[in-house]
Amino acid sequence: MLYICENHFQRLSKKSIFTGLKAINHFGRPDMTSFLKFVQKKHSYVSKIGVFSCGPRPLTKSVMSACDEVNKGRRLPYFIHHFENFG
Repeated sequence: MLYICENHFQRLSKKSIFTGLKAINHFGRPDMTSFLKFVQKKHSYVSKIGVFSCGPRPLTKSVMSACDEVNKGRRLPYFIHHFENFG
């Protein structure tokens, strides 16, 4: 229901009902592996990128898995995951 309200409000006012910003909100879990690959291509001139996550263990574990998957290719930049678990 929140998605429907947000989508409708953005079409009418060109901004988010939640934040008031013009940026589009995306709902659901992101595909971290594809996101990190995108970042890797855009920032190939740096050697390391820190990835920070905080939340329940399943969340930080999925971010860690995405970092490990992207780092397997041995391309720069290398992603270093820092995390804190709660809950």
